[in-house]
Amino acid sequence: MAADITTTAPAPPRTGQTVQGAARIHAALEKVANPARVNPILTGAGILAWIGFSAVAGAVPDSARLSMRDAQSITATTTFTVVAGLVVAAAWATIWALTAARGRVGVWAADRVSHGAAWLFGSGLWMLFWEISTAKTVLLAPPYFAAPQQILDRLWTDRGILSESLGNSLLLLACGYVAGLVAGLLTGVTIGWFQAANYWVHPILVFLGPVPSLAWVPIIFVLFPTSYSGAVFLIALSVWFPITVLTRAGILGVPRSYFDVAQTLGARNLFLVLRVSLPAALPSVFTGAFMALGVSFVTLTVAENFGVNSGLGWYLNWKKGWGDFPAVYAGIAVLVLVCGILLTLLFRARNWVLRWEKELTRW
Repeated sequence: MAADITTTAPAPPRTGQTVQGAARIHAALEKVANPARVNPILTGAGILAWIGFSAVAGAVPDSARLSMRDAQSITATTTFTVVAGLVVAAAWATIWALTAARGRVGVWAADRVSHGAAWLFGSGLWMLFWEISTAKTVLLAPPYFAAPQQILDRLWTDRGILSESLGNSLLLLACGYVAGLVAGLLTGVTIGWFQAANYWVHPILVFLGPVPSLAWVPIIFVLFPTSYSGAVFLIALSVWFPITVLTRAGILGVPRSYFDVAQTLGARNLFLVLRVSLPAALPSVFTGAFMALGVSFVTLTVAENFGVNSGLGWYLNWKKGWGDFPAVYAGIAVLVLVCGILLTLLFRARNWVLRWEKELTRW
């Protein structure tokens, strides 16, 4: 009798780690074999767009329908605008030339150009359209639309009061944000860890948290002795809600196995809270911090309109009252720049603190 030959089919690969690991290895090898590629057409078009913006700003005459004040404001900063556009074009042309270099410099330049070429082209086209539609043709009629030169002129002429307002706003924002962050962390950890606290506090959080900041203004005027302390409370309250909600969600989302392992090794409750729950909830905490930073800037402009005599929100309201829209846009530009810088710093802090999960999640 012939022996029965039984063959066992190979076990199917697990679709989780195997496929993801193979894809990650393939992506790493592809990055080494084919580094960042520069699109010469897109990069060259971006550089030409910025050169075209400078040429239009400096060579094409301004519209005769501009008021005398607007025309003087545009003329005062046209030279600086032209030079700034040429500097942007020259800087990107230099980085593009550095892509031919070897070593880290070439890799850095290639990465910057490959990732930033689309932004370079898009921003150049936008500046070109902005210049033509305002200063040159008045297609976007003043005073509600301002030319780039007018905003630069207000940034320069109001540099003193803008610097003072920026410093006061950052101080107010820091006080409110830190207070709201600490209060949100304490509240989120408490209601996420203790069931009794979650039973009593979470319903209040659900109903009172989404209330707009403006709704608290009458109560703030009554409860707080000064308008500045009321503004700090208003910002802290807007920060407290997203931090609390997402910290609680992060604490409740920690896997049970983490606590089982820690308790097996003799960990106590304080260790479980500070060394297990809170570090595991940090991704959710940082998400709440990003949301809170954006909300705090919105609340800042509202809080500075109630008795605060200096700040970017106060500056915007003051200039809006005088109908100086270029100055309003200049203040908004400063506000956007500062918010972008703070968000970038927060992203870098998140990347450093959570560097341990970079290989576990899709960044």
